[in-house]
Amino acid sequence: MNTPAIRRRPARGGFAYVLALMMLMVFASLSMAMFSTTTLSQAQADNSTATVRARLAAESGMSYMIYQLTHTSVSGSLRGQMLFATLKARLQAALNGTPNANGATVTATASAISVPAIAVDSASTFTAIVTVPTYDTVHVAVTGNYTQGTGATQRTVRRGLAMDMQATGNAAFGFGVWCRGPISMGMNMDFDGLYFALDGSMYSASGGVAVATGSGHISGDVSVSDPHATVSLGRTTIDGEVFYDAPLITPPTVNRAQYIALATNTLGAQRSGTLKNVRIPANTNPIFGDVTIQGVLYVEAPNVVTFDNNVNMTGVIVAADPPAGSTDSANWISFKNNMNMHGVEDLPATSEFATIRQLIGTCVLAPAFTLEFKNNLDAAAGVIAVKNLEAKNNLVSTLYGSILIYGTGGLTFKNNSDITVDHSRYPNSPSGFTGIGSPILTPLAGTYVEN
Repeated sequence: MNTPAIRRRPARGGFAYVLALMMLMVFASLSMAMFSTTTLSQAQADNSTATVRARLAAESGMSYMIYQLTHTSVSGSLRGQMLFATLKARLQAALNGTPNANGATVTATASAISVPAIAVDSASTFTAIVTVPTYDTVHVAVTGNYTQGTGATQRTVRRGLAMDMQATGNAAFGFGVWCRGPISMGMNMDFDGLYFALDGSMYSASGGVAVATGSGHISGDVSVSDPHATVSLGRTTIDGEVFYDAPLITPPTVNRAQYIALATNTLGAQRSGTLKNVRIPANTNPIFGDVTIQGVLYVEAPNVVTFDNNVNMTGVIVAADPPAGSTDSANWISFKNNMNMHGVEDLPATSEFATIRQLIGTCVLAPAFTLEFKNNLDAAAGVIAVKNLEAKNNLVSTLYGSILIYGTGGLTFKNNSDITVDHSRYPNSPSGFTGIGSPILTPLAGTYVEN
């Protein structure tokens, strides 16, 4: 008996192959998508990191610039071109050739100061541009830079910050001399800044010939505010500029109260020796010989106070306002020879001088008295504020502060004098004045912007 043959269906091997290819394509597409997503995410993360690092560099740079502009003796009393020129000089002195600047220098055009790249870390730097867009405003623009990659893949990401700073200090303190009346200088008369040329600048609010000089040298600027005023420099050379029709500057208001309370000893018959915290009654008209003054010397008005020789002062001379009708000649302080004025900080650290030692930066506070120097003033440690000032001959002196002349009689330097001005010794606001603003540039937080 024959068994029937079993017929088998042929296998479909081609379908499995096609299915495998399809699955392979799906997984390959998913892999590519995942790779693209991962690559994009990595690029976004790298870009975000670079942006943050660049912004951090900019923030570090802004903090650094604010520190430099508030700690390099840039006075809040400066304005306009004097402010710009002083910013340039101070930044160059602080940064040129230093390791921070990698040996580079601060450069400037007529309107902008450029600070070279300063490293924050191995991959981050910042640069800065400083301008003075208005009379009393400083604009600081900082760019933070972060560099990533090497060779052909290297790129730098930048972020910028900007902020304004304002000069609010009384502008009279920005000059070596501020004078309501005319300034007259004779022959062989030098008026120079000790460390910075613009400390030897002069300002007059007088009409007519506001500034007249014979011969000598002025290291700073000469500014006159009366639109019809003239300047006659004779054979005097000037390193700065002459500014006509300059903005009007109002001087600070004098406040004597804190000094008057310290003058606890009334002058009697003593005309030599040591005077400590002394009050000179009105109409005393004393003539002193060799004398040492310590603390406050308070002069009531009217009075003519004369020092014949060898005055060694460590403290402050303060004078009252004279009564109505009192003449200039009845309110006069005269130093004939050999005068030296030390700052109050040099007083002995004893209880009788504890308060006055804190009132630094002022030397003479007598806006209604004429002050006269005849010969040999060695130094004046602080601001001299008087009605008029006459300096005769042969003065070789360092002034650690401004001369403020409140009267229309003005300032007269005769001949053969060499005056040097140093504003850096007392960077804070001088004592004895009110409404004088900040002694340093003030950052304006509301102007802070990121770009």
